[in-house]
Amino acid sequence: MNMLLQIISFGIAVLFILVGLVGVILPILPGTLLVWLSVFFYYLVERALGFAAIDPITFIVVTALALVAGTSEIWLPLLGARQSGSSKRTMVAGLLGALIGTFVLPIPLVGTVVGYAAGVLLGEYQKHGDWDKALRAGAGGLAGWGLATVLQLVTGFVILLIFIWQVVAFHQGG
Repeated sequence: MNMLLQIISFGIAVLFILVGLVGVILPILPGTLLVWLSVFFYYLVERALGFAAIDPITFIVVTALALVAGTSEIWLPLLGARQSGSSKRTMVAGLLGALIGTFVLPIPLVGTVVGYAAGVLLGEYQKHGDWDKALRAGAGGLAGWGLATVLQLVTGFVILLIFIWQVVAFHQGG
């Protein structure tokens, strides 16, 4: 019975990790968070069942990876806008635009991205009165957003591989 519960919990965790990976691309789901929660669920279940395929160090590494990737939607667009010459004020305008866009447009992530780009574009134009500079700043911010999506997807796959490797190694005797 214990082995059956291990198999079921492993299958559920892998299924939800895969759903989380889809959520990175289709932002209706909280992708990176779902990937991490799946590993966390398995980590808790395995301890309740009396085995430990995932050791605490591996869980800490997976948590750190998920934290960096999960927050990349915040810091990479800001870094991209900053690299394009945006001021702090412009980046705040982008964040405000993202918040407004999230709640105004019917598809939240589209609203977030569009709102962010519009905020950066308008903030930079207001500051310099130069559409070319404003477009460069907006493009830098959007490039950062694209990099964040790639980072989240790659990190999700790395977490999946670490998870499978740990469980398989445990059940094969180390």
